[in-house]
Amino acid sequence: MRRSVGNKFIGRRFFKTIVMFPEYINQLFYLVGEAVVLLALLILILSIIVSMLVLYSFKTGNFFAARYMLLGIVLLENVITTLFWITRVDDSIVDDVGVRLRNYINNKEFLNTPCAMRFIFMPQCVRSTECPAKLTPEGIKCVNCGRCNVGDAQKYAESLGYHFFIVPGSSFIKRIIKKYRPRAIVGVGCHMEIKEGLDLCHRHGIPARGVLLLKAGCVATTLDWEQFYEAIKEKEPHA
Repeated sequence: MRRSVGNKFIGRRFFKTIVMFPEYINQLFYLVGEAVVLLALLILILSIIVSMLVLYSFKTGNFFAARYMLLGIVLLENVITTLFWITRVDDSIVDDVGVRLRNYINNKEFLNTPCAMRFIFMPQCVRSTECPAKLTPEGIKCVNCGRCNVGDAQKYAESLGYHFFIVPGSSFIKRIIKKYRPRAIVGVGCHMEIKEGLDLCHRHGIPARGVLLLKAGCVATTLDWEQFYEAIKEKEPHA
């Protein structure tokens, strides 16, 4: 019995000896913990500010400190979408405003690029389910059968000087960009596709505009065609 008690006593002393740290180590842990709490608080405050700016921009169409706002969305996206979820606000607003911001920031350089050097990438899911067009190495070649609005959009875009491509995936877009080196791009797609496409264009130094689908999916998606035509029309650059 004594031996058992003695072992316990020795074990406790040994444990206390192990967990004892010099005072400067304890102080360091305290400072690190304090810094983590302050950093978390700062991130939360910045996320709340950016969230309010996102809601303001979504409702008014105006942007305040656009580049800093976009940087905030990119860096704090997960926290912002969580705040939207907690407050029962549709978090797709964040992606929508992110696309608008990129379009706004790219606007001047885009408009200064001649139409002949602008490319349009239209997703194949917008075409009719009865589309007779065939796939080629540069995408689907529209035969203007009249079963959907893609043919009319292509004719109008090409009359302005645009290069028009109907693509089944991002690999086609990358291949076409590498081959033809466009100076500006208009892309149509869902939130995820537009975000990835705008990031791709940014890495290549290409000003781009994104046009979001009204209804996403793999087939029979819908597009606000008036918004699309507005995006490709010539306008004077903003002062």
